[in-house]
Amino acid sequence: MDDPDLDPALLEPALRGLRRLNALSFAHPLLWRVLDAEARAAQRPIRVLDLACASGDFVLDAAARAAKQGRSLDLHGCDINPASIELAHRRAASQSSRCTFFVHDAIQSPLPGEYDIVTASLFLHHLTVEHAVLMLRRMAAAARLVIVNDLVRSRVNLAIVTLASRVVTQSPVVHTDAVLSVRAAFAKPELLSLAQQAGLSNASLRFGGLGRTMLVWRRPA
Repeated sequence: MDDPDLDPALLEPALRGLRRLNALSFAHPLLWRVLDAEARAAQRPIRVLDLACASGDFVLDAAARAAKQGRSLDLHGCDINPASIELAHRRAASQSSRCTFFVHDAIQSPLPGEYDIVTASLFLHHLTVEHAVLMLRRMAAAARLVIVNDLVRSRVNLAIVTLASRVVTQSPVVHTDAVLSVRAAFAKPELLSLAQQAGLSNASLRFGGLGRTMLVWRRPA
């Protein structure tokens, strides 16, 4: 699904399947709670970047929740895949959502600009240890709050995700990616170790949804 050369005819159904899996995990409401708390505490518009945003699921979900609850957020999403960003633009336009989406390779280049919060969902498990540490370091350099929501590697989670992927979608891309993703995911102690290596010494883990964990780091005052 992360391959920029993936046939668009396969990409869109795969992204729809991923959207359904995200809904089953309840990850987005949990992420939103953190953003909402930050927005209420700041009492000003907060700037948020979602890395590897795919077709903009979390950005658009957050925009809808912000509009409903009267929160002021400046929401951005980036992805290496131009086809995914094009789809995110189309979805944002259809929902009259004022979000910014752009193509960016976060491995090859530092994150552009300054943000209050940088998030990454279902991204870290696609990276090597070296690149995961690099990514966490770059996220911390670009924002005062880093939130990583990702799968947890375990046999139980592998069984759950494998079954769920076949229930919610017929996409063969999702069926394959679901299994590979759990197998490639980090265990909780490994995530904390990655954060330590990246210099995020006060990072902590929270419940991130069904089969997931949420790594949270705040820049010291």
